[in-house]
Amino acid sequence: MEKYRLVQEHKVEGSETEGFAATDASGFPEVRITQQGKPRNYISYAMSLFTDGSTTIVLKAMGRAINKAVTIAEILKRKIPLHQQNTLSSVEMVDVYEPMEEGLDVVTSRRYVSCMTITLSQTPEALDPSHTGYQPPLSERDIHPGDYHASARGEATRTTQTLIYS
Repeated sequence: MEKYRLVQEHKVEGSETEGFAATDASGFPEVRITQQGKPRNYISYAMSLFTDGSTTIVLKAMGRAINKAVTIAEILKRKIPLHQQNTLSSVEMVDVYEPMEEGLDVVTSRRYVSCMTITLSQTPEALDPSHTGYQPPLSERDIHPGDYHASARGEATRTTQTLIYS
C-alpha cells in the first residue's frame, strides 16, 4: 500500500449506529470516549454533568476506545449509585485510497468497527430494567465517593497487613 494514500474515510449512511451523530437522539448529554483522551478528564466531565443537574448521561466509544469507556463507567458507578444500560453495535467504515502513480486504480476498503453505548442514570425510570444490557446500581458498601484509599481511612489492606505483621 506504499503506492497509495488515504483520501477519504467515512461511515456508511444508514448503518446500525446512527446514534453516534453529533446530537444524541435520546436528548441526554453525551460523552464521546476516544483512545487518545485521558480517563480522568472523561470522569471529571461526567461528574460535572451529574453535579450540574443531569440525571442521565451517555458514554459512547468505537473500536479500541471501548475498553476505556467500560473502565470509566465502572469508576463512575463506584462514585455515585448509577443504573447502567449497555448497547453494542457496529458501523461500516469505508476507506478510499488514491494511487500515487499513474496506471493504478482507486482502492476502496470496507471494514466494520464495533461501537458501544453506555447509558448511566441516577434514576431507574430513564432505563429499561428488562433490557439485556441493564445493570442495577452497586451496593452501598461498594460505592466510595471522592478519592478512595483504604489506607487513608485507617483500614489496613491485605498487602499492608502482611508487611506490618510479618
